[in-house]
Amino acid sequence: MRYEYILQLVVNLTVSLQLIVSGLLFLHPLKKRTRFPLRLILSLCCCALIYTAAVWMRMRHPTLTTRFAMRLMQFSMPLLISFFTCDCQLFVRLKVWCAGIGAMEAGSAVYSLLLAALGVDERTNIHVFPPDVQWLNWAVYVLVRLAVYFPLYWYLGRKMPEQQHKKIHKATVALAIGCLLFLTVPDCVSQEYKAVSYPLFLTNRLYLLALSVFVLAICTSIEFHSRVQVDMEIMDQVLHEERKQYQRMKENMDIINMRCHDLRHQLDHVAGRLTDQEVETLRGAMDFYDSNIKTGCEVLDVVLHTSQLSAREEGIEITCMADGACLNFIRTRHLYSLFSNALGNALEAVRKLSDPAKRTIGISVERRGRNAVIEVTNYFEGAAPAEGSTTKDDRHRHGFGTMSMRYIAESYGGTTRVQTGSGLYMLVITIPIPEGA
Repeated sequence: MRYEYILQLVVNLTVSLQLIVSGLLFLHPLKKRTRFPLRLILSLCCCALIYTAAVWMRMRHPTLTTRFAMRLMQFSMPLLISFFTCDCQLFVRLKVWCAGIGAMEAGSAVYSLLLAALGVDERTNIHVFPPDVQWLNWAVYVLVRLAVYFPLYWYLGRKMPEQQHKKIHKATVALAIGCLLFLTVPDCVSQEYKAVSYPLFLTNRLYLLALSVFVLAICTSIEFHSRVQVDMEIMDQVLHEERKQYQRMKENMDIINMRCHDLRHQLDHVAGRLTDQEVETLRGAMDFYDSNIKTGCEVLDVVLHTSQLSAREEGIEITCMADGACLNFIRTRHLYSLFSNALGNALEAVRKLSDPAKRTIGISVERRGRNAVIEVTNYFEGAAPAEGSTTKDDRHRHGFGTMSMRYIAESYGGTTRVQTGSGLYMLVITIPIPEGA
């Protein structure tokens, strides 16, 4: 009896170790709690107690129910370790836990199929080589599983976030429940009736392999949709802030235009008391701040005016040929975001140029067939910036410009593309014009 108990401990220890190794591998990217080594040791001790109790229960009551309960206890070990050692959301823990279980089951199924392909009957032997080279058998046993775990971790687990979007929580809970029901139950059944029909056992292993891959694919999908939801919320917040900024800029420009208009009338009354040079200087200053840009798109007028104010002081020339009327179907906050980000990126690039002749920015807006096409062209030095990158110090608040423009264009069924060559950078935004716009 004692020998059988020890044998059961050893056999089930391999399963528990597989679960713990695959679970720790997928837990690795998550934020660790303080005193992580001590927490890990304590959690492993708890797992050992659970494991010992499960084997004892299985030995006293060798039924399918106790096998399922034992496997359920084994499967709970990685989740228990995550609560002890990691600082993240419950739903992130559940997703990582499912990924670890899926990887473990995939590794076990691959090893079983490998034995079958080599003609080894797993019911009596799980070794590829003769018993006198036992170390080589264990090496194959370990290497096959690592060959499954690490590619899956590299593809899925390296960038596990510590937070998950709330809209994905239900899908994560459903995945965890489904993982328990559709992985543990067939696994227990296949082990219970392995001696009855080996082909049926192998068929079940194929099923577990396919289902494990499916579980890992769902984990990937959950991760993708969570990132999309977070990105959309960030974009909505950015667009909201940009709309408020546009309203402030428009109000300021209206005030400046009104003041310049009043000053012109007052200047006409006092012109006789000033020299011609003083009058021309004053008129030039008023023309500099007064806006006479009329493109047919009020938003573009505001952005061009404010951009030209800062550009002239830095010796940068902005030219524009625009049929702004073809953009009137686009919402105000989206138009402002498109033009302010496009011009902002262009200004940032030409500020670095030392050649005055290249410190220019060209803007073109026109209707081409059923499309509105926006082109912003400027010179640049060095490598073209990648999407999401920024040269500003505050990387948390910047770097969304190009992403924001692409997001807006795609929301209207359009596209953004970049053309570079001979030191020129051209941003092209193409948006279909709706019928009746």
